[in-house]
Amino acid sequence: MNFDKLQEQWQKEEVSTPEISLEHQHKINNPLQKIRKNMKMEIWLNVFSLILLIPLSKVFSENPFLRWTMMMVFFFIIFFFTFKFYLFYIKTKDYSIDTLNNLLEIKFELRTLKELYQAYYVSSIPFFMGMLFLFLGKHDFFKYEDLIMHYAPFIVFFSIVALVIGIGVWWFENYYGKYINQIENILNELK
Repeated sequence: MNFDKLQEQWQKEEVSTPEISLEHQHKINNPLQKIRKNMKMEIWLNVFSLILLIPLSKVFSENPFLRWTMMMVFFFIIFFFTFKFYLFYIKTKDYSIDTLNNLLEIKFELRTLKELYQAYYVSSIPFFMGMLFLFLGKHDFFKYEDLIMHYAPFIVFFSIVALVIGIGVWWFENYYGKYINQIENILNELK
């Protein structure tokens, strides 16, 4: 076996990546554009919610230190995830969907987006819990002698957790999940 000859043949051999047809590129580009449109809307919605929460924070507490501490925590949560969404939004402009490897990278990035989104709404639960306790403390809710009133904050807390997770799952599936599934179905067709 001549190693030099084998190496020479290997260098001459041209390796090409599998090309994706224009029809499949259009099918994938359409859901990707819808995801980008929804992300743009959500980025602006997050900025608007930050602005809206500043005057609403007085409802939860008169203590400026507690109020601004909670606002800063929520600001950092929203800022971090909005920044990550924005980076992904910018990254989607540069995607080329002409090869299978690029499509697999898009699929990986979309799955990462899903995990990031789940972390986003789960990390906002402590904020809502803190705001609930500030609101209940402001209105002297903890001074009631009735035993059932002591359990009410926990019932409200678990209701809020279920509501936030439910809304988060619904929002993601409605605005992103169905388009991610379309892209994954097209990828499965190509394999």
